[in-house]
Amino acid sequence: MATALMRYDSVAPPPVEHRRAGLNDLIKTYRRHLGLFALVAGAVMLVAAALTFLQVPQYTATATLVVAPRPAEIGSDRTTALSDPAADSSVDTQVELLKSPALAAEVVERLKLDQPEGFGRLIREPTLRDRLPFGAGEPAQMPGLAARRRAAIERLSQGLDVHRTAQTFALALDFTHSDRQLAAQVVDTFARAFVAGSVAVKRQSTNAAGALLQGQLARARKEVGEADDALGRYKVSHNLMSVQGSTIAEQQLSNLDAQVAQARASEAEATARLQTARRQLAGGSNGEDLGEALTSPVIQQLRSQRAQASAQVAELSGQFGSKYPPLAAAQRQVNEIDAQIQGEINRTVSNLEAQREVASRRTSSMLASAGAARSAVANNNVASVQLGSLQLRSDTAHANYAQLLSRVNEVNAQAATTQADARIASLAVVPLRPSSPNVPINLLVGALMAIAAGIGAVFLRQGTDRGIRTLEDVEGRLQLPYLAGLPTLRSSVRNTNGSDPVSALLEHRDSAYAEGFRSLAASVLQAAGKGNVRSIALTSALPNEGKTTAAIGLARMLALSGSKVVLVDADMRRPSVADALGLRPAAGLQHVLDGEVLLDEALIHDEGSNAAILPMLRTGKASTASLNDGSFDRLLEQLKARFDVVVLDASPVLPVVDGRLVAKKADATVLLVRWRKTPDAAVEMASHMLEALGVSMTGVALTRVDLQALARSGYGDPAQFMGSYSSYYSN
Repeated sequence: MATALMRYDSVAPPPVEHRRAGLNDLIKTYRRHLGLFALVAGAVMLVAAALTFLQVPQYTATATLVVAPRPAEIGSDRTTALSDPAADSSVDTQVELLKSPALAAEVVERLKLDQPEGFGRLIREPTLRDRLPFGAGEPAQMPGLAARRRAAIERLSQGLDVHRTAQTFALALDFTHSDRQLAAQVVDTFARAFVAGSVAVKRQSTNAAGALLQGQLARARKEVGEADDALGRYKVSHNLMSVQGSTIAEQQLSNLDAQVAQARASEAEATARLQTARRQLAGGSNGEDLGEALTSPVIQQLRSQRAQASAQVAELSGQFGSKYPPLAAAQRQVNEIDAQIQGEINRTVSNLEAQREVASRRTSSMLASAGAARSAVANNNVASVQLGSLQLRSDTAHANYAQLLSRVNEVNAQAATTQADARIASLAVVPLRPSSPNVPINLLVGALMAIAAGIGAVFLRQGTDRGIRTLEDVEGRLQLPYLAGLPTLRSSVRNTNGSDPVSALLEHRDSAYAEGFRSLAASVLQAAGKGNVRSIALTSALPNEGKTTAAIGLARMLALSGSKVVLVDADMRRPSVADALGLRPAAGLQHVLDGEVLLDEALIHDEGSNAAILPMLRTGKASTASLNDGSFDRLLEQLKARFDVVVLDASPVLPVVDGRLVAKKADATVLLVRWRKTPDAAVEMASHMLEALGVSMTGVALTRVDLQALARSGYGDPAQFMGSYSSYYSN
């Protein structure tokens, strides 16, 4: 017997332990359901895209306020409750005020949103239903004014979003609406109304404080008048009138004391001058050396005249002698002048005496006046005690009045320069791009949901799919040896050139398609030891598993390897070998078993592979009796004697008993399982039936395997490495 081609491991391996699939294995497993994944993910993504693009665009307008609390009163440390900008409670209070229904009501009134036109713009926004064909319903009836106002206030209160920007004092006001113009108008009106309301509240508070201070100021003014009147009357009644900080009596006493001192000095000076003049006169002086005489202009003039007259006397005396008559006249003139000088000196002394007398009397008068003034001052000092109390009352009234007057002026100035605790940093710009729907985010979420749905669908499909796919499935789940995988022609040959699965074995002998049948041949022949396998039965659990194609391929590969092979169509109910090979035989297996023809007359030569074919005709003469009466056994022995290997195309196991009986008579039995199609339960039942008859199960071969799909996701099978060794195959 010629040596057949070996399987990749030469002998059928024992059942392997079912390993736990890793991440890469799971990925490969899901890749086999790529079509299902694409269908489900595409549907979900389509729905997400439709909902995104059909959704009504919403626009968000934003205005910014800066919280900057200012003192309630100029020049005062007292401030509003929001005077500490660093406190979070201050900003939170502003946020709550912005969200108040009262402010929303003012916005409604300013924008006339409670009127039918404005109310329709605010409330009746288009919905997704309105954008669908024939989705728009009948317009709702317009409610009354009070209901419209309540609804508008509620819509604004719920739609306004106020939030603090990080840890700054900036507050962002957001309002979202399908009408971009209305959204900008709403946030701008909220900002303006809030600032104006803050100013109005502060002004109202300032006006109230001003009115209160005006009343207090009137009372203080009255108290000042009463205190000053009492103080003035007391001063007048007690002669305590003061000038420049002291009473009149004190000033008079001070003046009199000064005058007394001056009078005494004048008296002393006059006395000294008089006494000096008297001593000079008593000492023999003619008065010419008196101080007053020396300073008197009359005396000085007389002395000048005397000097001239004396000069004339001397000149006349020197020139004419003492007897000269004009000399006597000149001498008389000198004597007259001396008499005048002496008389003037006497008058001067008399004047000094008069001056001394006047100074003495003036001093006495000043002393008397000073004594009276001193007595008045003493009396004033006694009355000054009550005066101090009255003065304190007056000073207190004046101080209180001055303080209240200053406060009134401050409040008046505050009323003129009142500023709000917040200012508008920026008004809203009409948004050009919608804030909702966010197309990139929606599509991203839709893509994630699509991927999740696709994976979920694949997971469900994988969980419900119990078909056999790989070597690991065969040996792990069925606990049977894996012989080979027979690929489909389309997945293993790029260009078939019109070949069918049967003829391709000869036309593409070096392809992966033909290699699958060589692997099956090697595995079966070596399963029980070299040379011990003479007859091979190929059967399946169910019809249409690719059994006939596998039998023809096995026979041709064995024949091409040099073995003498005969292929027997042992499916007596539904024979198909002749049809698959395009034969029109005149006799077949049943005729030979019935003795109607000889074996050689029924055998047909397969020109492409030199294998012999014993067909079965569709004549209605098929009977299972020959399988039990020994005729089939004798024919099988006859075939073994003439051929190296007998390949039996047996019936499926589950529908009829023929396949089980044929398999029992063979040396090796191959159970064919259609890749991903034959249910596990069918394979297990077939295996159980064959074992119950004592059939020697050689192993399992998978048929109609899609090598390309298996290479993508066939973990646990040699085909997963198809990309690494595909160069060994032609076409």
